[in-house]
Amino acid sequence: MGRGALGFSANSGDLSAGASVSKAPCGVGLGSARSYRRVWYVLILVGFLLTCYGGGFIARSSFVVEGQRYFCLFDDAMISMRYADNWVQGNGLVWNPGERIEGYTNFAWVAIMAACHLLELSPSHTCLLVQIIGIGILWCCLVAVLKLCQACRLLPVTACAAVVMTGTFYNLAFFTISGMETGLLTCLVTFALAASVKTLRQNRGHLAAMLWFAPAVLVRIDVVAILLFVFAFLWLFSKNGRRNLTLGLLITVSVLAAHFLWRHHYYGEWFPNTYYLKATGWPLLDRIAVGIRHSKWTAIQFGLPCVFAMMAFFYAKPRHFLLLGCFATGVAYQVYVGGDAWPLNRFVIPASLGLFVLAAQGGHNIMAMFMDNKTGVLGTVVRYAIVTLCVVSINATHWDQCLLLTRPYTTSGNHMNVRFVKAVDKIATQDATVALVWAGTFPYYSRRSCVDILGKCDSHIAKMAVLPGISRAGHNKFDFAYSLNTYEPDVIIHVLDITVPAAYKRYQPAIVEVDGMQIALCIRKESKKIRDARAVTWLEWEKCFHENERELR
Repeated sequence: MGRGALGFSANSGDLSAGASVSKAPCGVGLGSARSYRRVWYVLILVGFLLTCYGGGFIARSSFVVEGQRYFCLFDDAMISMRYADNWVQGNGLVWNPGERIEGYTNFAWVAIMAACHLLELSPSHTCLLVQIIGIGILWCCLVAVLKLCQACRLLPVTACAAVVMTGTFYNLAFFTISGMETGLLTCLVTFALAASVKTLRQNRGHLAAMLWFAPAVLVRIDVVAILLFVFAFLWLFSKNGRRNLTLGLLITVSVLAAHFLWRHHYYGEWFPNTYYLKATGWPLLDRIAVGIRHSKWTAIQFGLPCVFAMMAFFYAKPRHFLLLGCFATGVAYQVYVGGDAWPLNRFVIPASLGLFVLAAQGGHNIMAMFMDNKTGVLGTVVRYAIVTLCVVSINATHWDQCLLLTRPYTTSGNHMNVRFVKAVDKIATQDATVALVWAGTFPYYSRRSCVDILGKCDSHIAKMAVLPGISRAGHNKFDFAYSLNTYEPDVIIHVLDITVPAAYKRYQPAIVEVDGMQIALCIRKESKKIRDARAVTWLEWEKCFHENERELR
């Protein structure tokens, strides 16, 4: 007998592990757990390669400033690290000590970060620890997609394709190793989908189908959209066991309600500050229009897997509609909130592994329809070609970063922000305050009181109306004059709005050298917390500022 891709027999009725199965036309086999033994081997291989890749990613995202190597996370993750650090330091779950504003949306992930801080490592090594944990989470994502394939009863060769697509998905690896909650959320959602498919197959409700969402809603609240879709779908198609489904939903909702009550008690608000920042003060139709434009990146990245996924519907089962519906829910949510600040499809990723499972099954269906011999050399070539096309498609927009030919996104910004930390340390006392735009890396490493110009950690800015002509979600609200006049920061970095000259009359442009690079700052003239700053003209400062800005981007 010929061998299929990755060493498996590709006959739809043969799992090549000795298990007896029934014929199935769509890449589905009714095999035992033993039939997936070689899939586990493939998972271990993919996981090992992913671990090696993660090490290279961490190395490429690190940098040296003044002879010291620094490890950094995505800037939003560094905001979460700032909250975790203050929590462990006894300052409360806050961005600035004494200010209770919830500038994060990932409570459970912040708690994990706080546990990392209990080890009392250096800030840089704590970031490294979170990145290493991220690699472990990617392993869990591989296991979750394998369990989903088992629940769907895919043939091992088909399951291997889904595992490979998951292990080579750059956006998932990027966010997870960069310290974002995206990987953990994806893992929990995929396990929930595996339990949900089992519920559909057995036609009786399982508590696990809902209970996987209980920790997920604490990791990120907007997973509620997927939760409600899954519950409604299972309620409709699982006539037996609806009581279990309802109980599971009630438990999950109770967890969410408890967190809402705690939030209101601790922060005085029912929703995170980021909700007001991104979802208020912005006309719904305008927001949706921006979300639709942003979704072109989703179409580019997931278009081909969606095409292959549709092939699974030639032999449609309820589970196919469940998996595709979850992905569609993620896209719809992304549109509703006006997209994201970056073209990385962050809100779609948690439901994407279900799409990969459908794409793998659709690829098998294509072979079943057009090839008589699916086990020979030609069959193997076709399988590899289908998987390769999907892998190329989902990584095409960031192929240079995926191959580590260029540094991961925001690495230059992190590098520049640590230079800012060194620059401010050279000219200001530790109690000097700093106004900024990047609200993560600088505050975390400097441990200074800061002013968030863009309002993620400022309730007044978050509740403003969006500014005309700016469509970048979460970056379209600011009031430069308000921030400077209200908080009177001693130093300004990252930004200067020259359209409001009255706001910066009290500030002097200055330049500080770090590692042979000129760093542009503005210092408050009457501040007694500034020392040894080299004053320059606005013309000199502007030239230096634009050079710094290019580094930040």
